[in-house]
Amino acid sequence: MRRQALNLIVPALILALTLSVVAVLPVTGQNTGAIIDKLKELHDELEGEKPTLQNKINAVIHQIEAGSFNGALNKLENDVKKSIRAWVEEPGDLIRLVDTIIDLIKGITPPSPQKPDFELSTLVYRLDVVQGIDNTTAITVTSINNFNKEVALTATTTASDVTLTLDPAAVTPPSNGAKTSTLKVEAATNTLPGEYEVNVTGKSGSIEHSLIIPLKIIEATTPPPAKDFTITASPTALAIQQGRSNTSIIAVTSVNGFDKQVNLSVTSAPITGVDAGLNPIRVFPKADTYAISVLTVNVAADATLGTHQLTVTGESGALKHSVNITLTVTKPPVPPTPDFSINTVPASLTIEQGDTATSTIIVTSLRGFTGTVALTLAPESIEGVTLNLDPSQITLSADDFEASELRIEVAKNTLPDEHEITITATSGTAQHSASISLTIVLEKKPPRIVSVLRLPEDAPAYNQTVTVSANVVDFESGVKDVVLSYSTNTVQQHIKMTLSQGLYQAIILASSFNTAVDYRVSASDNADNIAVSQTHSYIVTDPYPPVVGTPTWSPIEPVTYEDIRVNATVVEPQAASGIEEVILHYSNSTTDASIAMTLDHGNWTAVISSQTDPKVEFYVEAIDQAGNSVKTEAQEIAITTAAFPLAWILAAIAILAAATGGGTYYVRRRRKKGANAQVPSAAVEPILPLR
Repeated sequence: MRRQALNLIVPALILALTLSVVAVLPVTGQNTGAIIDKLKELHDELEGEKPTLQNKINAVIHQIEAGSFNGALNKLENDVKKSIRAWVEEPGDLIRLVDTIIDLIKGITPPSPQKPDFELSTLVYRLDVVQGIDNTTAITVTSINNFNKEVALTATTTASDVTLTLDPAAVTPPSNGAKTSTLKVEAATNTLPGEYEVNVTGKSGSIEHSLIIPLKIIEATTPPPAKDFTITASPTALAIQQGRSNTSIIAVTSVNGFDKQVNLSVTSAPITGVDAGLNPIRVFPKADTYAISVLTVNVAADATLGTHQLTVTGESGALKHSVNITLTVTKPPVPPTPDFSINTVPASLTIEQGDTATSTIIVTSLRGFTGTVALTLAPESIEGVTLNLDPSQITLSADDFEASELRIEVAKNTLPDEHEITITATSGTAQHSASISLTIVLEKKPPRIVSVLRLPEDAPAYNQTVTVSANVVDFESGVKDVVLSYSTNTVQQHIKMTLSQGLYQAIILASSFNTAVDYRVSASDNADNIAVSQTHSYIVTDPYPPVVGTPTWSPIEPVTYEDIRVNATVVEPQAASGIEEVILHYSNSTTDASIAMTLDHGNWTAVISSQTDPKVEFYVEAIDQAGNSVKTEAQEIAITTAAFPLAWILAAIAILAAATGGGTYYVRRRRKKGANAQVPSAAVEPILPLR
């Protein structure tokens, strides 16, 4: 009975334990297999497209395996689908497959709330940077599961002499939103052309993710302009009474991206009773902007009267530039009193439609002036132009200066015109003015050709067309036309590119083998500004061997010692490289030989002579001018032994008969002569009777 009870209890316990284990298994495991299978199917479908797309799919697979379903959904919706539309010519089926995967993921109930996370992405497949020039792309930090902490960004590259900057270097995405940082990649003039990688890393606490961007350094066709700076003064002439002071604003302006420190000094010969000082004596203009210093000239009561020259010099490394200011010292009509001066830098601005510029208003204390100075504009407004003076009131300390900034924004539809803007500085009864000449011109910024891509990326074959894609943007007047121009040895074409999935595309027709094709993209905007890409090129290849028909020979059944003529047809398309040589290789029991075949009435032919073996094996090899070769299957020729000809047999019989008859005659003659010699007529013996 006990044994029977145990036999019933033990299976029941096993069943109960099994059910309890099944009950705690996560429900998500039931469907993730199907999702991963679909993702692998998508990965395989992308074979031959951009490898970066396949890497994105691998990342989604890892997210599914880790149970990060919200992150997988986010990446599929906001990254993978956008990338497929941007990079794949006919994305319809792939997009439908992605939507199917998204629906499968949405059907899963996560076993527990997912941890906050983030991911990095960029829409460019590859960054192309020309030597001495820079290119940029946006790095997007996307929040997953309500992540909203600061992410520190860093970038490294496998290329030498390449500068990477991220602006800003840290971003904080809003919950389930995104923030971007601009990655700037600047190649030096001596950076070696080639294929490299940029690795962007984002880190927030213990969470860290990386993004790899292919980088291509392109050889510059012309050297980039040298970085430099200019130095100017405003005003360039000062008239100062003895015992008074005045100022001139020294502006150091960056040229071609110059961004180094410039040391300033007054380098002219000393003037009796004149003290000229700069504040500050070191300036650091950012790339393509300017930095200012104030030149204050104090003229003593006993300073030498007359016209003098002040020279301010700026130095940065080997670069050195100067500006001259004319100083006229005059007698004072009244005793000097505290005062202030006002200057504008720059004093003239040319602004394109839709653009913005600033001028700095410098108010300087003279002879110990202190107090508040109010700034006003005249006119206060201009149609299509926004004027913003900040601050409109400043407070001066003795012998110091303060600055205000006039920001001028010109609308895109503002008519070109010229305006004079007067800034008046008032403090009590003291009042001084300075002006800014404003010229509004048509928008002159050409479109930006961000990248030019080619499919196939490798040199195409003679039977392949080439699709050229260009990413062109214009944030001012908008893109008007994008044209692909290409030339070969004999043809020059200009094709209007069409916009598809965010890229402008056009096709270069197939060309014959070894043709050098040069192409470039030009773009115009609605203000008729034009941008032109660098010239790209490729040489058409021939990757295919010739086509050889099955060889034939004659006679079909040769006999020993008979010549055998082998024929073969060899075909190359007209645009291919052409046939270089055709070779007949043959062998028998004692010989391996090769013969160059010759072209005869469309067939390639060669002769195998004097074969005595019962069989000969051969094959034909064809080689084109691109070095491609093909061999036919080996063929076997059976050779029979020749039957003896009838004429030869009859001749042999005749010779034999003649030889036999002649021999008989000769024997008979010899016998007859012998008989006559042995029985002479005088010595004949008598014949005896028989007994």
